[in-house]
Amino acid sequence: MVGIVSYGAYIPYYRLKKSTIAQAYGKRAGKGAKAVAYCDEDSITMAVAAALDAAVGCDRDALKALYFASASSPYQEKQAATQIVAALDVNQNLRTGDFANTLRAGSAAMLAAMDAVKAGGGQVMVTMSDCRLGAADGKFESDLGDAAAAFVLGDENLLAELNGSVSVTKDVVDQWRADDDVYVRDWDVRYANTQLYTPLVTKAVKAVLGQLDLTAADITKVVLYGHDEKTRSGLAAKLGFQPEQVVAGMYGEIGNTGNAATGLMLCSALDKAKPGDKILVVTYGEGCDAMVFTVTDKAETYRPARTVEKLLAHKDEELPYGKYLKWKGMVDCEPQKRPAQERSALPDYFRNYKKNNNLYGCRCTECGTAVFPPQRVCVHCHAIDKMEPYCFLDKQGKIRTFTIDGLSLSLDSPNILVVLEFEGGGKLMTYLVDCKKEDVYVGMPVRPTFRKMFEANGVQTYFWKVVPAEEVEA
Repeated sequence: MVGIVSYGAYIPYYRLKKSTIAQAYGKRAGKGAKAVAYCDEDSITMAVAAALDAAVGCDRDALKALYFASASSPYQEKQAATQIVAALDVNQNLRTGDFANTLRAGSAAMLAAMDAVKAGGGQVMVTMSDCRLGAADGKFESDLGDAAAAFVLGDENLLAELNGSVSVTKDVVDQWRADDDVYVRDWDVRYANTQLYTPLVTKAVKAVLGQLDLTAADITKVVLYGHDEKTRSGLAAKLGFQPEQVVAGMYGEIGNTGNAATGLMLCSALDKAKPGDKILVVTYGEGCDAMVFTVTDKAETYRPARTVEKLLAHKDEELPYGKYLKWKGMVDCEPQKRPAQERSALPDYFRNYKKNNNLYGCRCTECGTAVFPPQRVCVHCHAIDKMEPYCFLDKQGKIRTFTIDGLSLSLDSPNILVVLEFEGGGKLMTYLVDCKKEDVYVGMPVRPTFRKMFEANGVQTYFWKVVPAEEVEA
């Protein structure tokens, strides 16, 4: 018996309204908005955010593997899953893998993970994250959003048990992005929907329901991917599902989030699931994967770190179009009058592996004083080499002081530079993000978030910034 043990979701704080895009080109305003990753976010940082929530309450050292599924990894040649392992501070004796180049990467990773659990037991984490880009003044610019989801899969203490699955594979050209393409391309929508999407999804859904001797009426919730809301809702009706059975796609609120879309819908269904509910999950991309889960009694007591509803509500919808173009690198801007960024000092970054990836400082074994970054001499009792590793990542933090910095190199100047003090001692200087400068105050509770610090020579350098913690505590 295998299935879902826990889950986590992540939706960026910023939203770009379709009306804002339309206004820039003098067109009729469309309805809705899309979620936009901040200039220091990418598919890896969003996957880390979702993974941290999915890992709450789980034994991270029990993980046997971790998979990253995305059609928009920041690297062409470097595994992204290893960076997520580093940020989670888990046992390094595990298997990692990237599933890429398709919108079906997320379900492919889930099925591979469950096969691995069946074969060897233990738990496998699957992260799904996408940050795809559409060309300016095109439909993809309005329709594609950014988000992530993560699931811990195992064979014990299940939240939802996998009953069966069917995969249909066919080499079709629907949406694609060549190796030298920055933006997503597609073919005629009518051709794609009538000749590719509809027959492939129909075949997979009928096959999995037949395999389990189920009808459409037996399914409580349907998690159905589609390139757009009209297409997926129309096919759901043709397959015999009622509107109340179909989980909201959230396309109008955050856009089509690629591999994360199905994951977010599944998280949303699990947020409200009751024991005995049957959830049909259907993905699409060069074929179709269909899975049926049955929710267990654990649903009565399980509470996610953040529900999808809460993530949807925590937002800033006033993102200017020019700032969006700047964040995404779609417009050339005059550089700041600052020295060019030096390339990443990779040996130094590696030597400080635990500090950079897991926010490890140290604590004096003589007097208990905690400090960051780690050092040999205690700042309080002056003991030498009496330090032990100490992780600040799970400690409560509050802003001790802050300044508005308009001189540092940034795609979103000015920045909010803060000094925070951790519960139990220790201070950290870093940046506060996802917060308006007029809302920051001394004493504000904050929590760490894994973000890009800078990019040089094609290398992404990541570290921990902080975001307001109020939305977690509310």
